[in-house]
Order: sequence, then C-alpha cells, then structure tokens
Amino acid sequence: FARIVSGQSRRGAVFQTRKGDRKTQTLSLKAKRELARIIPGNRYDALAELSALLHTAGSVTISGGEAGVTMMTDNSELPELLRGLALTLMIAPPVTERGKHISVTFSDGAKLLEELMIFSASGGVIKQIKGLSPELVRKDSGKRSALRGMFLGGGFLSVGKNDHMEFAFSGEALRDDAYALIGEVVSGAGRGMRGEKYTVHVKSKEKISDLLVYMGAQKAALEVQKAMVDSFMGKRAAAAQNCDVANIDRAVEAASRQIDAIEYIDSKEGLESLGDKLQTTAHLRRTYPEITMSELAEMLGVSKSCVSHRLEKLTRYAEKLRVYEKTDETDEKKER
Repeated sequence: FARIVSGQSRRGAVFQTRKGDRKTQTLSLKAKRELARIIPGNRYDALAELSALLHTAGSVTISGGEAGVTMMTDNSELPELLRGLALTLMIAPPVTERGKHISVTFSDGAKLLEELMIFSASGGVIKQIKGLSPELVRKDSGKRSALRGMFLGGGFLSVGKNDHMEFAFSGEALRDDAYALIGEVVSGAGRGMRGEKYTVHVKSKEKISDLLVYMGAQKAALEVQKAMVDSFMGKRAAAAQNCDVANIDRAVEAASRQIDAIEYIDSKEGLESLGDKLQTTAHLRRTYPEITMSELAEMLGVSKSCVSHRLEKLTRYAEKLRVYEKTDETDEKKER
C-alpha cells in the first residue's frame, strides 16, 4: 500500500480560508465553523462525512513506511470535529499540530482509507475509488453529512452584490457526485472549472440558504435570509423612489402647462373675465406654482378632483383662445 500510494499520492484541496476569511469573520467562515460543530452521532453518518472531507481535502503522507492521512486547515473548530468523528467510528484519534496552519493527521491511513471507501484492496491490488461510494449516501442523513464534509473540505460562499456558493474538487467524479446530491436539495446548480478544480456552484440567496439549512448551518442561513430581506427592501425602496421622482416630474410638467395657460388667458382676456371659482383657482395656481394639487385643494376648501377639473377647464379655455387667435391671423392674411 505504501509503495502504491507513494506513486499515486492523492492530495485534495487543502482546507484553508480565503484571504478575506482570515482578515474578517466572513459568512463563509462562519458557516464552516458552525458546520464543524455538528458531530454525527452514528457510524453511518460519521463515515459519510469523514469520507467526503478526506476525499475533498485530505492528503496521503508516507513516513517510515507507514501511511497517514493528513488535513491542513485554518478552521479552529475542525480538529475537534475530526476527533469526534474518530470517537464515533472507534478509531485512533488524530494528532493535531499547530503552526502557520493546523495539521490533523490520522495514523494507519491504509486501513482508514479502505474503511472510508476512498481506496479498495482486492486480490492484493489496491486502487483509488473515484467519487463518493453510493453506500455512504443511501439515507438522507448520509447525504446531509456528505455535503457537510464536502463544503468543509472545499466550499466557499459569498452573499451580497454577487451571490455565490461553490464546492471545489480535484476530481470530476466527486464533483458530479456533489452535483447530484445538491440537485436533490435545490434546482439550477451549475458545473464548471476553476483553474484545475472541478466545481459545483449555486447562484441565488434562496438556494444558498436552503443548502445551508439542509447541511445544518441554521445561523448562517439566517444571515443569508436577512440579506434576502435587505435586498428586497432595497429594491422596493429604489422602485418607490423612482416612482416618486416620476410623479414629481409629471406634477412639475402639469403645473408648468397650467401656469402657461393661465398667463395666456390673462394676457388675452384678463382673469377677471373668468367666473369667480376659476378666477380664484387661477390666482392661487399662479401665486403658488410649487404646491401640490392636494395642497391647492386644501387652500380652496374643495376636493382634489374638483381642482383638477378646474385647472383642466382653464387649460382647454387657453387652447380655445389660441385656436381663435390663429384663425383670426389667417383671416387677416387672406383679406390682405
């Protein structure tokens, strides 16, 4: 086994936080820490989670002819999770070393990898198993545990201007297994490549929230849902503001037409030629061009629709006078 592994050393993506995660407590890191605190209470789920974790982010190490399985991480919660998984599986607890990164190593790697169905030994031949063993994800609890391990090992999420949740893998078969599991929870997941990594991604807050809930990160899901509400309210506020601006523009344009009509009537006939109600309305509209229709109605002690009717009547009267003026000018030209 040692000779074969040394020739085919399997190294997945080292589980590290991204640069932003180390500087601040990002949602991605919060979700991983929350998930790392969930320790399966039965052997079946523990096998599924540990297998997914090591498939995604483990590496085989050879020392003194002995194989070990190591994970490098920046997540301070992960060593405790790995010890808990070891306890549930009744295997030797891993050894943790802390330096620039946290290193967690399981001894007797050959036996562990075979038990986790990452490698198989048959007829004296040892080979790596591509993808996640179907035996580990027959039950829903195993699927949840496997997705949790995959996200802890190679996941990232960002919510805000660009909503993105991603699982990254070294192999295509494992990526496709993750894609199938995610597809049972949410629709519309995508597959792609990022550098040499095979990826599965989800692009909406709602679907990210659903996946987090499914895996067990309830607090992180609540943050995503809050972002959903904030985004929705922001869009509504923007729409309302745009509507208000449009209404103001229409009101200013209407007031301009009304005042222009009143000025024209005054210059041609005089406002005193109007009835008392129209004359009062015209004076107030011209004196207070900036007030709204509602405010004008309040000043006049009538309804808004009544004011609107009066102003429309003034506008039509001004148009009528303009038509008469043009007709008179035409007649004068003909007489000449």
